[in-house]
Parts: sequence; C-alpha cells; structure tokens
Amino acid sequence: MRGPEGILIESEVTLRGRHNLENYLMALAFAYDSGIDPLVLARVSATLRGAPGRLERVDLGQEFEAFVDYAHSPEAVEKVLATLRESTEGKLIAVLGCGGDRDKSKRPLMARASVHGADISIFTSDNPRSEDPMAIIDEMTAGVKLGADKIVEIDRAGAIARAVAMAEKGDCVVVLGKGHEQGQAFKDRVEPFDDRIELAKAIESLAKGRDFRSGKS
Repeated sequence: MRGPEGILIESEVTLRGRHNLENYLMALAFAYDSGIDPLVLARVSATLRGAPGRLERVDLGQEFEAFVDYAHSPEAVEKVLATLRESTEGKLIAVLGCGGDRDKSKRPLMARASVHGADISIFTSDNPRSEDPMAIIDEMTAGVKLGADKIVEIDRAGAIARAVAMAEKGDCVVVLGKGHEQGQAFKDRVEPFDDRIELAKAIESLAKGRDFRSGKS
C-alpha cells in the first residue's frame, strides 16, 4: 500500500472479499492521516480479524469450507457469493432467508442473487416477526423454478443441516442473513438461535458418520 511522501506499508491481511479490502484500505488511510506510524499499521494489519458474523468461518476440521454472513440485501448477497466463488473449487451452497416486517420488494431480488451466485440455494425462514414464514419464502421464490438445486426448507436449523449434508470435499457452505444475531424473532417471542452454533452442530453431526481426513464414511 503506497501513500503520500513515499509511504509504503507491506503486510498480510486475513480479511476476505474485495469489499472488506476496500473498507480496510479506507480505515488505513484514516489511521495514517490521524498520525499513526505506518510501521504500527503494518504490524497491526496482520492481526486484524473480521467483525463477528461477517464472513465468519466455522472450522471443525471438515473437508469443506463453512461461513456465516450478515448479508441481508441483494447487493450484499451478490458480493458475498462472488467472494466465496473465487476460492471455492467445488459447489457453492447458500442458505438464505428474508426477515419479516421489512422491505418486501427485495425478497425476490435476494433469491435471484442466490440463484445466480450459488450452485445450490436453500430458501428458509429468517426472522419472520409478525409474518407467516412460508408466505415470505413464497415471495422470495416467485419466479424461481424449484428443484434439486433450488430447495425450500422452512426450518432454519433443518436448512443448515441439509446444506451441510450436501457438502463434499472442496465445496463451500454459507449461511446468509443473520450473521452475529443470537435469536430468531417471531410475532410473540424471540427464540435463541445462532447460525454459527447451528452450523457447527450440523458439521459435528455429519462428522460422526464421516472421517473428514480420510474421506471414508
């Protein structure tokens, strides 16, 4: 990274995705402009970690990649899937829902972004709030021809487990929409729910019947 007056900062950054890199570069520029030593910036850059729930990796030693991301707009879904596509050798499997009592116009656009960006899309419930979860999914999938690679599973935990069960070596599973949230909001209650925990549970359950390192089942 080159700056004014011949400044050169060399470092490695673990953040994934061009959008995260752009945000990082902007933060770096502000930090330098505020008087922070470039050598300090270089040293600290290598220790940076992404925000919770933003392309957060879930790694239990499985033979495929697994991530959780907060993406809950068409543009965000598109960017996250494009980022993961760059590093995915096999299938890209996306789990996606839309929140209730929010902008309905973006629902089919989010589903379309998933269909275009992922090899397999599993449509599920997010935070339905006062709305019928199935009605939300119906609005999402309007115009989508459901089949083996475009699936509806209304139970979010079940959708995550289904995605993990479909994953093979070299694939990537990403659960979109809730990110760091630790609850699922319904009309009259909020139930404990964390995509990261559910994804880990599904991977652990799969591991009982599969030896990831040897590829044997």
